[in-house]
Amino acid sequence: MRAAIIDLGTNTFNLLVCDPSQGLQVVHSEEVAVFLGRGGIEKGILADDAMERGMAVLARFADTARAHGAGRIIGFGTSALRNARNAHVLVERARSELGIGISVIPGNEEASLILEGVRQAVPFGPKPMLVMDIGGGSIEFILATDKALMWKRSFEIGATRLRERFVASDPMTIEEQFRLAAYLDAQLEPLFAVMERHWPTTLIGSAGSFDTLAEMAATARGEDLGDALTLAIRDEEFDAIRTSLLGMPRVERLRIPGLPEYRADTIQPALIAMERVMLHGIEEIRWSRYALKEGAAMRYRSP
Repeated sequence: MRAAIIDLGTNTFNLLVCDPSQGLQVVHSEEVAVFLGRGGIEKGILADDAMERGMAVLARFADTARAHGAGRIIGFGTSALRNARNAHVLVERARSELGIGISVIPGNEEASLILEGVRQAVPFGPKPMLVMDIGGGSIEFILATDKALMWKRSFEIGATRLRERFVASDPMTIEEQFRLAAYLDAQLEPLFAVMERHWPTTLIGSAGSFDTLAEMAATARGEDLGDALTLAIRDEEFDAIRTSLLGMPRVERLRIPGLPEYRADTIQPALIAMERVMLHGIEEIRWSRYALKEGAAMRYRSP
């Protein structure tokens, strides 16, 4: 039986329709900018207009999923929903009005599902690799090998939160960049301690800002990602993109091939977050097309 998975992120909702009876057979996949956290993420609520945007996209996804033969639709709420006092309103409306059951999952569960998805796209080896998933509300980190999950943690420091707390200028000032970097260094001390013990040299980036980074890197090479599940991004490519975008006003960022408008505001703090992690021994970035929704599809596949 075909199933539909909806990842209700802080910035975007992601739909995956699949036939999980034979592994991960993707029938349909799409992403829509919703900005569920806009106007309320730092207040611990879902704003009324954000909730209505969310419901409209969920209704559209439900129609699309059923048109593709999905017999069940499962939603997973992440940072914006797990931190909003009125999240139950959206969850109940989705159930009663659209027949969509939404599970609001804790950060560690989100990290586990991300790893399951990433494993379908990127081969792991015996040496530990670090997975980083940057969302609007949270960032998940997972340290794993081909045999084991070694460590995982979710930090509520996603790109939207970082932007609302630290970015007031366009483009970011050097002072804002330094303040944001110092904040991330303090928040990520537990991660850095783990990295110093195990020394992963490969960073696997999934979803959100890493999708954009991969698109920009491929476009700069004159390549098309097509149906590729992974892409190696060289240090010099990352440095060129980061340096260029951090000093670029929004109107110019909107002209960058591979950078969608709905990520134009969050890509700068996301790139700083990537940089802070890379400074701790990372030698290579690999992008993963698969993330939470693919992991959920594998875990909750039909018998």
